[in-house]
Amino acid sequence: MALKALLVIPTKNATWRRYTELAIAPFPGLGIRLDVYDMVNVNSVVIGDPAYDVTCIVSPESGTPWTAAQLQRLGFEIGPYP
Repeated sequence: MALKALLVIPTKNATWRRYTELAIAPFPGLGIRLDVYDMVNVNSVVIGDPAYDVTCIVSPESGTPWTAAQLQRLGFEIGPYP
């Protein structure tokens, strides 16, 4: 059973969001691969947000912030949270 998950990356200028499905329950420290080269680490998990089983506050695994172009290429969109 896949979990409907909202990935959230807060930045100084915007909040970026992306929907994904996860095969396992997320936990802080979990790495989620977005494509061949890019991965995010789960910083915290929120349960109870409407329309999603879980919400994961994440950050790039590299520790280097991504540009808006990189985030868009990975399927993130600017949106409100919470």
